Amino acid sequence: RGAAAIKLLFIDVMWFHHFHPLLIPAVLLVLFQTCCRVEADTASHKYKKDEHVELWVNKVGPYANPQEAYEYYKLPYCAPDTVHHPSKEAGRFNELKWHSLGERLSGHALRHSGHDVSFLREREETCTTSPLTQQEADVFGHAVRNRWFYQMYLDDLPVWGMVGDMLSSSDHPSSSEQERNDLQRLESVTKKSSSEVSNEIPHVYTTRHLKIYYNQNQIVKVDLASDPKSLVPVKAGSQLTFTLVTTFQRTTEEFHSRFDRYLDFEFFKHPIHWFSIFNSFMMVLFLMGLVALILLRTLKKDYARYGLLQEHDDNEEQGLLGEKDEEGGIGGGGEQHYKGTTEDAGWKQVHGDVFRAPAMLPVFSALLGTGWQLVVLTLGVILFAVLGPLHGAVHEERGEVLHTIIICYSLSSIVAGFQSGKFYKLYSISSP
Repeated sequence: RGAAAIKLLFIDVMWFHHFHPLLIPAVLLVLFQTCCRVEADTASHKYKKDEHVELWVNKVGPYANPQEAYEYYKLPYCAPDTVHHPSKEAGRFNELKWHSLGERLSGHALRHSGHDVSFLREREETCTTSPLTQQEADVFGHAVRNRWFYQMYLDDLPVWGMVGDMLSSSDHPSSSEQERNDLQRLESVTKKSSSEVSNEIPHVYTTRHLKIYYNQNQIVKVDLASDPKSLVPVKAGSQLTFTLVTTFQRTTEEFHSRFDRYLDFEFFKHPIHWFSIFNSFMMVLFLMGLVALILLRTLKKDYARYGLLQEHDDNEEQGLLGEKDEEGGIGGGGEQHYKGTTEDAGWKQVHGDVFRAPAMLPVFSALLGTGWQLVVLTLGVILFAVLGPLHGAVHEERGEVLHTIIICYSLSSIVAGFQSGKFYKLYSISSP
């Protein structure tokens, strides 16, 4: 995709250079500065030992309503004590990542987490908050009561984690819970009713384990699990110490299939009902065939009827012409009978309406063009998704589908304008 984009940019630049000779040096200077700033590891997803891997925080919000999303550091988390700490000059803590139009419209707002994750280097990072004010404690309590979860991205792979859990003073999490990741634990937490958690106290997870699976020099899989033993009650005046433990483990999974786990129905718990889809498809085909059969039988009957009438009229016309030669004219009764047998019926009664302009021609032309635009838009998006092996699967890039829809919608407006203008021109002469 990068090579194709550079090729198109080169063609455009050469065309504009004909009119602006100083354009090419300016573009080359901008490209040189851009290439110097782009990190090759992020683009190629290949890392060397001890090379920095960006960990981005995306959003936080209630598990029951993913559309309600806030920035991660809306919660009073502390800044990790790393080289990216706000006190450092080169710190990138909470730095906003560049987003495409599709990412923006999808609600993504990735910011730098402040953690210093290095490839194949296991480490433990900690930070301690200042004493929580009553407002900050209420914010944490509200997030835990409403089962908020957060989302992070490491090498474009998403991971999810829980903010906290509701526990009574006598609850002690079992050691088996630590083996499950936060997404699995969230599903069990959401099964609790509001009455069950009304008498419980909000607790916040303070220790998180980030496990990174790699194959040679590429990251293949990422898991995030919060330690149940690190649950701390949220109270005003208390200080919370957050810890992120990063570990690496070798795996034999291939890099090209690393997104397959997100497409697995066991991961999303929403299986595709192929039998229902096939049943609906066959029902549509059956109804279309039934309508087509009825239309064919009706048209065939009308054609047969008009064929017999035409043959009968031809015979009568020949007989009347013979009588005219003998008597010198055609009787009035014969002419009346001829007109009566050729009266239009059935589909011939509306065949002239095909060439009649509609009452509101501009509005109808606009609706026709919009329909063509939606058809081209749908086919374009489907074709782009089918050609995933050539440009990369659409689920691998955040907001790529939405970005594709916007581009196809803009380009398909050419088809809409052409069809609307063509239809309006065809019937504008005969419009009332």
